[in-house]
Amino acid sequence: MTERVGKAIDAFTCWHDKFGDYSYDRMDFFSSKPGILTKRLFYKNKLLGAPFAAFALAQETLAPALLKLYAKPRREAIGDGHFAKGYLNLYELTGDKKHLEKAETYLQALKESSCTGYSGNCWGYTFTWETAAGLWPMGTPLITITPYPFWAFKKHYELTGNKDSFEICRSTAEFALNDLKSYQAPNGTTCSSYSPLDDRWIANANTYRAALLLDAFSLFGEDKYRLAAEKNIEFVLSYQGSEGEWDYEVVGDKDRFIDNFHTCFVLRNLYYAYKVNKDPKLLSAIKRGYDYYRKELFRDDNTPLHFSKIQYNKLRKYEMYDYAEGIKLGALLKGEFQGAFEVSEILVNDIIERFQLKNGHFATRVTSFGNVHKVPYLRWPQAQIFCSLTEYLLAKKN
Repeated sequence: MTERVGKAIDAFTCWHDKFGDYSYDRMDFFSSKPGILTKRLFYKNKLLGAPFAAFALAQETLAPALLKLYAKPRREAIGDGHFAKGYLNLYELTGDKKHLEKAETYLQALKESSCTGYSGNCWGYTFTWETAAGLWPMGTPLITITPYPFWAFKKHYELTGNKDSFEICRSTAEFALNDLKSYQAPNGTTCSSYSPLDDRWIANANTYRAALLLDAFSLFGEDKYRLAAEKNIEFVLSYQGSEGEWDYEVVGDKDRFIDNFHTCFVLRNLYYAYKVNKDPKLLSAIKRGYDYYRKELFRDDNTPLHFSKIQYNKLRKYEMYDYAEGIKLGALLKGEFQGAFEVSEILVNDIIERFQLKNGHFATRVTSFGNVHKVPYLRWPQAQIFCSLTEYLLAKKN
């Protein structure tokens, strides 16, 4: 198995070296002017916006190559963060400095792409994003993106002792601590925002902040990070459903769905937090959430099911982001939950066997109609798959 995964990673990195670090993106239509207007209209009036949203869904589902008409290739921080972490994992596994050097090229790119005007280093998208909370201009920092560069710099510091990476971690923690909104949820707990611009009640965003801040606490020993993280954890646990689940948006009705990879985000981030605070109540919540994940977000053949609660049908049968996050989650929970690593192995085998293409990269998704999307978006999910496969190898070795 280790040899097979190593060959898959080698095939991917050979492809990636030729392809480069700029790619089109699955958001290319929605970040264009017609796409922004489509989403804005749909959020304001679903009846009027439905025909335009249907056109967008048809493009994305039936002819993803058409999305190239709306944008130029670019690189994204979340991709660079995953690539940096993946190559650092390979360096840890092999001791080969070529992997360290490769990782450091991505860390340098992250230094250059950090958003400005905030308390510390932070990252967002290079495209404008229309959300249910309004328009977020390109360069708006997001707590769902920023942790990936943070974790890459943290890994670099742990492996090399590099003081610059250590200080970037401190700087990033200051952004997470100071620049997001905090507001009281209806049940009295404290919620943090997804970005400095919104005030929604998003479960995974709060777990990202908690995980980053507790990692900062472990690095710097300052209670301000721990105390802020505990508020995020209290909020998230207070809105866990009776079966162990979390809706994407836990208050309100604009984004009430449950999908596979967002569930993985929540569980993974909470487990990162648990590794620092060792709170048995938190571990119990993770266990309930993981049981829901396995029961409701997998088919009988152990392939990931994209939605367990659907708000809008997006016509996805197999989503490779679900595979990537499932592999990473199973590797993380090895030794904690019985069978978790075996699930990771099943997903690794399946994605290599069925979804790695001859040139080395991976399919993006398979739609409900059975057509396979092969446009290689680095942000979604090529970088995530690569990083997850390296996480799997590390877990298997340890």
